[in-house]
Amino acid sequence: MKFLIKTTLSISMIFLMITGCQDLTDLNEDPNRPAEVSNDFLLTAAQRQLGLRYYGNFDNISFGMTIAQYWAQNEYSDEVRYQYRPQTNNTFWLEFYTAINDLQEIIRINSELDLEDPTVDAAQIRNQNAIATIMKSWAYHNMVDIYGNIPFSEALQGAENPSPSYDSQANIYETLISDVQAAVASIDAEAPSFAGGDVVYGGDLENWIKFGNSLLLRMGIRLSDVNPTLAQEVISAAAGEAISSNSENAAIQFITEQPSVNPLYTSYVVNGRQDYAATENFVNLLSGLGDPRLEEYFSPASATGTFIGLTYGLESAEAAAIPRSAVSQLNPKLLEADFEGMLMDYAETSFILAEAAANGWVTSGSPSQYYEQGIRASMEYWGITNSATIINYIAANPYSENNLAIQKYISLYIQGWQSWAEIRRLDLENIPEANLVIYEPDENFIDINGIPKRRIYPLDEQSLNSSNYSDASNAIGGDEYDTNLFWDVD
Repeated sequence: MKFLIKTTLSISMIFLMITGCQDLTDLNEDPNRPAEVSNDFLLTAAQRQLGLRYYGNFDNISFGMTIAQYWAQNEYSDEVRYQYRPQTNNTFWLEFYTAINDLQEIIRINSELDLEDPTVDAAQIRNQNAIATIMKSWAYHNMVDIYGNIPFSEALQGAENPSPSYDSQANIYETLISDVQAAVASIDAEAPSFAGGDVVYGGDLENWIKFGNSLLLRMGIRLSDVNPTLAQEVISAAAGEAISSNSENAAIQFITEQPSVNPLYTSYVVNGRQDYAATENFVNLLSGLGDPRLEEYFSPASATGTFIGLTYGLESAEAAAIPRSAVSQLNPKLLEADFEGMLMDYAETSFILAEAAANGWVTSGSPSQYYEQGIRASMEYWGITNSATIINYIAANPYSENNLAIQKYISLYIQGWQSWAEIRRLDLENIPEANLVIYEPDENFIDINGIPKRRIYPLDEQSLNSSNYSDASNAIGGDEYDTNLFWDVD
């Protein structure tokens, strides 16, 4: 029987944490231990929270991966029919802001230290602040690309301002870009940072520089249709020191011990669920291209030994009536407890650089070189290392604008949120070869045409921050699923 997750927080606590985020100083700072230990704890808590929520069962799994049309639901197929559960949206918003608050708390604790004190390592403090800023900016950037305008400049003030106003998407982007640029520039890779607790890079500052620059590439390319001047400036400056191998990928390192395991492991192995299958349209896309990643992404249908996808958009009863053995299920390696949660990878940076090179914004390589690099990076990440296989695939799918969009979509598998953003930005629903399912207006259960453009604001924001919610809704053109984000120019 299906039910909504219920929060155990009081309404007053939800109010403080969702809209302003409760000040966690008294909870997180131990006067009997050095600040760096407290900061290590805060960093781990924030990274784990973001990873678990970003890849959570009702977020990337049932929203991101279904809206990107990689997965269909074997039963309870509400999400593939755009019927989303309000409480999961409340939880996503709450927990992202809670994690952001932990990262800001690191910076606040450090701001109270006397950098002139010889016992304080100023370079270490700057490195800690830089890592917290890059991680915080990654989180805010995702929030903007999911919702649009969000509380930003007045957020994280707790009881001092429990009803923060919303900032415009464009202004937040510009601030995040400036913040990340400053953070990257401030890193001293020869100095220490956190004593421990970094579950993304284990304290490797060179990789944090690369992640910061890669995040700048992503934000820059999202601006390409609305602010090409800024996009070119940002991408040109960051291109030379971005992620340049799979060993440098930014990912949350899940472990084999609860509660820090891969959410899919919890859903499938611990809870015994088996809710998702490959979509018919994605299987047909991959098989039509002769893509070897098909067998890395999915398992053959056990009844036939062949790859067969489930029709996207079936009603729950129809989906449940199809035996799981009749369609391709997820590859078991996705269900491993320590399967990592990707934040940004080499394939994505390569495809961004391919697009930037086509615009003349980088000259260190041609569009086709970066395009081929992106395909190779993706295939090697998924365990396809035979050079001839990769070369033949590239030859059969040469560089073009449409092929770049399709190959980037294929490579973003498992990163549902980011794939959805690129579907919107690159207008993949208008590229027939991408094979996406587009519902006709009379098939929709929400009033939209085509694939949703954003996630609507949480119900708690509507009731607990109503005035600012109304202002934000009016500013973006309506709190609707089909309201375009500022960078989404159709």
